[in-house]
Amino acid sequence: MRKGLQRYLPHLSPSGQELVEFAIVLPLLLLVTFGVLDLGRIFHAAITITNAAREGARYGMKHSEDMDGIVSATLAEAQDSGIDLSTSIIDVSCPEGCASGLPIRVTVQYNFTFIMVGFVFPEPNLAIIRSAEMMVP
Repeated sequence: MRKGLQRYLPHLSPSGQELVEFAIVLPLLLLVTFGVLDLGRIFHAAITITNAAREGARYGMKHSEDMDGIVSATLAEAQDSGIDLSTSIIDVSCPEGCASGLPIRVTVQYNFTFIMVGFVFPEPNLAIIRSAEMMVP
């Protein structure tokens, strides 16, 4: 604090100014820190869902008529990752038919819930949609 101001407010110490500045900056630092943590969780969920869709499509390549098996393979891939796909939408489709030489597509839609910065956004859920497509041999 300047000496001129110290003359008029002798009871204020310079350390009080640092405390006020810290109190102003702290919420912003916490928001950035928690935002980075949620961003990491979103990235992990996207990778897990992509891998699960790919595994379902891989299973569907060999067993194109077994829709329940394709969904089970998709769920099994994400089982130990911390991402629960049991409430997700898993769509298995064959756009041109499930015959040999045609693609099979597995699409997974997962609703990600923010934990750290959910209070900032009006909608605390984010739909993450990933799909994988492979040719039936």
